[in-house]
Amino acid sequence: MNFLLFAVLFTSGTVLSSTDFFLSSHHLSITRQNETGWQHELSAKHDLGRKLSVGLNGTYLERFTLFEKRFGTVLGFRVSDKLTFEARYYLGENDNEILPREQRILSAYYSAAPGLTPYLVYRDNRYSITRVHLLNLGMEIEKFANWILIPQLMAGRATIHSPAGTEDIYNFGVRAIYYVEKKFNAFVFSFQGREASQGIVGRSNLLVDTRSGGLGGSWYFSDNLRTEVVFDHTDYEQLKNQFLTTTLNLYWTVD
Repeated sequence: MNFLLFAVLFTSGTVLSSTDFFLSSHHLSITRQNETGWQHELSAKHDLGRKLSVGLNGTYLERFTLFEKRFGTVLGFRVSDKLTFEARYYLGENDNEILPREQRILSAYYSAAPGLTPYLVYRDNRYSITRVHLLNLGMEIEKFANWILIPQLMAGRATIHSPAGTEDIYNFGVRAIYYVEKKFNAFVFSFQGREASQGIVGRSNLLVDTRSGGLGGSWYFSDNLRTEVVFDHTDYEQLKNQFLTTTLNLYWTVD
């Protein structure tokens, strides 16, 4: 799940001329194997006036016998109060097998009408034996007090180098959020689709059917500091396995 995107959408009202810090620790338990893993991420994004923001990101992953790193940069441009663009570039180590060795992300968010914010996200993920192009289309719907509904559809192509071939992949689902402004929020989500396996288990040329669901919540310690906990269960039919993940996120804004 793209929880960083969810964080961007949900905190879109952050005060300008500020610095946003994001710290995430992600624990993975593979239910049918005696395996666990961790992923840690730290990022900072600074607003340079009303129009421009820049940021840096670092990720460290431990899974199986793999220890992987990547670093990234972020550039955001607010065209108007309604339209925002963002570009991200990540560069991983040459021997990465789960994290992409190179990743480009282009995003656009548009406030189309009160309570309706569509967004579009393009990803180019380059792994050791797989290249994945993804296009996410979603809509943030806030038509009822204290509720946000986010349906999302992802479609893409996975090109596998060994053996050579290109296959369609997809994912669709919905997120429902109940919140009290600057106090707390609680959410549930469910997704299913078909994904390339390399970003899941490393060097692998499989396409796997996925079904996932989860829940979580956030608590505001102050207007500028909140923590979030997310629980996620994903079933991978072709891998004959299930992943249980627990994620702890921390968001901090310095005005």
